[in-house]
Amino acid sequence: MKALTKEKVVIIGCGNVAWHIAKHLQSLKLYSITVYNHQANTTLSKFRTVLKVKTVLGLDAIMQDAKLYFVCVNDSKIAEVAGKIIAKHPNALLMHTSGSVKLEELGDRIHPVGVFYPLQTFSKETVLNWDKVPILIETANRDTEHILLSLADLFSKHVYSLNYKSRLKFHLAAVLVNNFVNALYVSASDLIHEDSNSNNLSFELLLPIISETTEKIKRLSPRLAQTGPAKRNDELVMKKHLKLIKKDTELYKVYKQLSNLIVAQQEN
Repeated sequence: MKALTKEKVVIIGCGNVAWHIAKHLQSLKLYSITVYNHQANTTLSKFRTVLKVKTVLGLDAIMQDAKLYFVCVNDSKIAEVAGKIIAKHPNALLMHTSGSVKLEELGDRIHPVGVFYPLQTFSKETVLNWDKVPILIETANRDTEHILLSLADLFSKHVYSLNYKSRLKFHLAAVLVNNFVNALYVSASDLIHEDSNSNNLSFELLLPIISETTEKIKRLSPRLAQTGPAKRNDELVMKKHLKLIKKDTELYKVYKQLSNLIVAQQEN
């Protein structure tokens, strides 16, 4: 029996998003994947040695007969990289994976273009359950939307078609709940580690309260789930906290600003 010809997929970039897209597509055994990157690094070599996909150094000779093109590069480079892609497959689909870049950055083309934005934080070391990852898509027309929906369905059960403004709001919301919250984790960890009297206790003591906070907002709205001294407007406790961190000027300002934000939110 003649083996089925696998559709060609090009992934440009070798960051965390590119890694998980390549890993998932490789697991489906339906695609022949080539990863391009502008420079050599250890991460690019792992695509070849771990995922067993082809890798190419440089962006000056990107294959022109692929069916799918994923542009997984820094936002500021998307338009430049897209300009290097000449797709000759009549039904080629060119996508970027950014939450904050307009669809139009991919340029004017006669073949379909779209946005494939997974609303998730990515690390290569993490085992990702794509089924639960929301994927936000955007296209210029209905025909392309159907094509991109079919592709996204191979990844997730939670696919949503949004315009740029709505996608950007979700991207900002994701930064608030992920990146900003993690920055507070860093400050909390530093605060604990600088205490010479903590008897080697660690950030792990905070994991139960972090877990409970996450579980609570599955049952309640974030506003109703809010607790703490700022919600109670307990100025005595807040002054004690501020005195403790007065030498850390950035954290001091953030504590005051977030406390003011909580008070204002509870008044609304």
